[in-house]
Amino acid sequence: MSPDQIEFLKGEYPDFWNENLKSLPAGHWNLIARLFHQCALIAADNGSTEPWVALHFERLEDGLFRAYAAPLVDFQKWTDGSALALIIALQFFNERQQSICEVCGLPGGRHCISPEFCAGKVEKWDA
Repeated sequence: MSPDQIEFLKGEYPDFWNENLKSLPAGHWNLIARLFHQCALIAADNGSTEPWVALHFERLEDGLFRAYAAPLVDFQKWTDGSALALIIALQFFNERQQSICEVCGLPGGRHCISPEFCAGKVEKWDA
């Protein structure tokens, strides 16, 4: 990821940021931003702004990451919807990495379906 992307994620989601993610491909930065945002929304839905899970990331042999979550609050405080939303968010991040270009973020595979687009891509992103 670019330094700007890293700084955005660290600043916007400090409770979920993990230094291992610095090597996440730039094209996957929106996937991690969505995961962080979803976790923040789930906390807000439960009436809190405090982190309710700790996110952990493992680098796999194929270069992708696997995201895991560990609870920071008693399970009795979780709603069925919170648990399901977290599972879906983790599953989305873990699976979509295989179908998103590592350079530009376009769908179609880990390597762009439009090489001309990636070849001319300047690091730009929307915050």
